[in-house]
Amino acid sequence: MKFQRAYRYRFYPNEVQAQQLARTLGCARYVYNWGLEEQIKNRRDHGRILPYKDLAAQLKILKRQPETVWLCEVSSVVLQQSLRHLDTAYKRYFQKLSEKPTFKSRKGDQSCAYMANAFVYRDGQITLAKHREPLDIRWSRPLPDKAVPSSVTVTRTASGKHYISILVEESIEPLPASQQQLGIDLNAKELVLSNGIRYQTPKNLQRLEIRRRRYQRACRRKIAAAKKSLGLSPRAPLPKGSRLPVSNNLRKAWRKAGRVAERQANVRRDWAHKITTAIVRENQMVAMENLNVQGMTASARGTQEKPGKRVRQKAGLNRAVLNVGFGELRRQIEYKALWYGRQAVVIDRWYPSSQLCGACGFKHEKLTLKDRHWTCPNCQQRHDRDLNAARNILVAGQSMLQDEQNLYRGASRESKPVERVLVADRHQPDCTPTRREAGKIVCENDPARQP
Repeated sequence: MKFQRAYRYRFYPNEVQAQQLARTLGCARYVYNWGLEEQIKNRRDHGRILPYKDLAAQLKILKRQPETVWLCEVSSVVLQQSLRHLDTAYKRYFQKLSEKPTFKSRKGDQSCAYMANAFVYRDGQITLAKHREPLDIRWSRPLPDKAVPSSVTVTRTASGKHYISILVEESIEPLPASQQQLGIDLNAKELVLSNGIRYQTPKNLQRLEIRRRRYQRACRRKIAAAKKSLGLSPRAPLPKGSRLPVSNNLRKAWRKAGRVAERQANVRRDWAHKITTAIVRENQMVAMENLNVQGMTASARGTQEKPGKRVRQKAGLNRAVLNVGFGELRRQIEYKALWYGRQAVVIDRWYPSSQLCGACGFKHEKLTLKDRHWTCPNCQQRHDRDLNAARNILVAGQSMLQDEQNLYRGASRESKPVERVLVADRHQPDCTPTRREAGKIVCENDPARQP
């Protein structure tokens, strides 16, 4: 079966290309922010957002105005794609798949997209629109044979590096069927698998975090000095319409902090890809929890009337959770399972995987987060909290596969992750799993089982 797959490479532009890319990235960001401001005004005045066609028509008028005639210096396809990305962001927001679109900043990573009519791919080289020479790409791995790029995305990181992501359509063959199945328990320190293997988070992330904080403190000191030169307090916000004077030292400090942040992201991405690829290749079915990462990493600061407790401790826990990247691990397992003919099962977040005894099914409701090892009061079995949870998640995933056998048949490539509540009702504490039948955890006092 054919799938769309992106290949990312680093390239080194010459001085002319770097200047043209800087103009293109700035114009793409400006058009996105302009479109977002127009959507906010239209939604405030008329209660709806403009469709893409109306916004694209207004873009033509914007390019003819004397104040913004410099938008004609870049490819029109890039500007149209910025509006399409904004339209997609609003659609995802209304479908409750993402947060509300926000304005893009000139700090951090910048990116723009070129469709097939805005670049030329010939003899293994790519030439972008408004460029005279092809890009000097470091082909770290070859593209698939007879691959035709449908779009490319150019990214400039905060540290000044340039990358290009080439989207192609590729035929991926499914892997041979495996008899192994796996449950995954996620926590702030490590990834625990039901077969006893544990993957700890990279050690150098903490060292990089300390370095990043040091560089960010240097940035704040230079920003405070710039505010003092304007006669403002270091903590006072900038007046509307004013702009902070940016010195070369501040740009250097931003670049240093950006390099460390980019290094952190690369370490996390490399760690996640290696683990998820190994998991999907070795197991036919992978079961995991649908964790509420946003709720888990919420701040404990509270309000001025009701201040929070242990704010610094909660902030450290939040950083540890985000370092693991629960959402990214799940995303990679899902799409790799679809590629290679595996099955990914998502367990409901309210399933008490840590409280259930893996031997007899007894639910230990008094279990706390401090209890990393516990003994079952019913059968006296000693459990490692995380390993027991991973094994319970595996059993729950097997139960879901039995119930959804019409959706999961063999190694179907069209299989999608399923999320269901495995207990009768999470609001009914009387439903306590006490035994197992054919791989299922069964509630003896479940009202649905009563005659």
